Amino acid sequence: MMKIKSRLSKLDPVKAKEVGGVFLFNIIKGTSVYSWTLDLNQVTAYEGEPEEDPDTTFTLNEHYFKQLVTGKEDARVIMQAGRCSVTGDIMRAMKLEPYIKLG
Repeated sequence: MMKIKSRLSKLDPVKAKEVGGVFLFNIIKGTSVYSWTLDLNQVTAYEGEPEEDPDTTFTLNEHYFKQLVTGKEDARVIMQAGRCSVTGDIMRAMKLEPYIKLG
């Protein structure tokens, strides 16, 4: 997540706010679930869940999350293959790639 925070600091905050929205990532690692939030309204990322309901929630295992952020697998492929559960504003979620891709 530190790498995503660093990436956010290098991107245009005006464009990030145009996408806007609050995105919750629930990442499954073994029997635990770790949550972190990407808030493009405030252009920030942090561990844990947002105070208010997110616009979009992603639930996926750690392996596919790493594939997603490193660009080894396309987000649409991961979602269409059922490897990631997405609830909420899916159209806005499709605009997230520049903000979460590290590779």
